[in-house]
Amino acid sequence: MLGQYESPVYLEPIEHVYIHRKTNIKYSSVTKAIGTIEPHFDAPAVAGAIYQQQDIVKDPRYLGMSVTQILDYWQMLNDEANTYGTNVHDIIETYLKANKWWFPVDELSKKVISGYNSLKIDEGIRMYPERIMFAEEYRLAGMSDLIIDLEYDFFDVGDWKTNRLFNYYNPYGYQTLLKPFDYLQNCQWSIYTMQLSTYAYMYSLETGKKCRHIWVGYWDKISETFSKIPIMYLKHEAKKLLELHKYNATYK
Repeated sequence: MLGQYESPVYLEPIEHVYIHRKTNIKYSSVTKAIGTIEPHFDAPAVAGAIYQQQDIVKDPRYLGMSVTQILDYWQMLNDEANTYGTNVHDIIETYLKANKWWFPVDELSKKVISGYNSLKIDEGIRMYPERIMFAEEYRLAGMSDLIIDLEYDFFDVGDWKTNRLFNYYNPYGYQTLLKPFDYLQNCQWSIYTMQLSTYAYMYSLETGKKCRHIWVGYWDKISETFSKIPIMYLKHEAKKLLELHKYNATYK
């Protein structure tokens, strides 16, 4: 059953900050907080290194490209991926908020809805698509794709991802996240684990409920199917991230 909830905090999409409806206090996003523990990707330097490669070893996609053209190509791919990912998210959100009484005619929507149903998700007693959580003490907020309230004071956290690849380790060498999380590989699995664990921890702070299960619904754009990937709940790491954000906001 679809849950009814209006958060005291709303998302301002241009600056991507969360704002309290009554106090107008601004909250930074969980996404930005996680960005502070990711190693910086120096796109111009990497594009320059690719440009300097000999054609015999260069990826065929970059043959004849200047540094600027390589950067523009990456931006195009990123924009296309974001548009596609937003579309998939919107399809599921519309479907769930209509209590599944929505029957689109376009092929992608049909396939995404069919893929969602194939996951056989435990929908509990209430579902909250696009649920905003916030932690007032830490001035941090975030939006989870799906929170599911279960009986006995437990909940699940779900998230939709449409990345081309889902890496469980860094494919370019042993590169980790930054301190104090430098025991975690810099890869999608670690980033998503931190993100969803933080959502779970914030929801637990807000409601007093306990997290039972976290998962990613991964949409494969080639096969146009969903797979369900279990994610570990790193509660202590989530709390550490909140504390780090609070420290940085206070003392830096």
